[in-house]
Amino acid sequence: MAILSMTEMPKLKELAQKYGYTIHIHDSCGGQAFGLDKASENASDEVYEALESFFKEYKMTVTYFDARKTGFTVK
Repeated sequence: MAILSMTEMPKLKELAQKYGYTIHIHDSCGGQAFGLDKASENASDEVYEALESFFKEYKMTVTYFDARKTGFTVK
């Protein structure tokens, strides 16, 4: 499992906010998991493409837990 450095976390949170979302990072011994919540009524589904592009820059791939795409990991 890939790990996003702590110095990159603020960039990720700022990116999610641009699309009306809040992102939560859950860090544990086995790796990281991320939660995505709508923070405004104007939240845009374009956030998913933006997240995938963000992680692609770090040579990571987003894997969503389910069709709702509210949680994911990266590899």
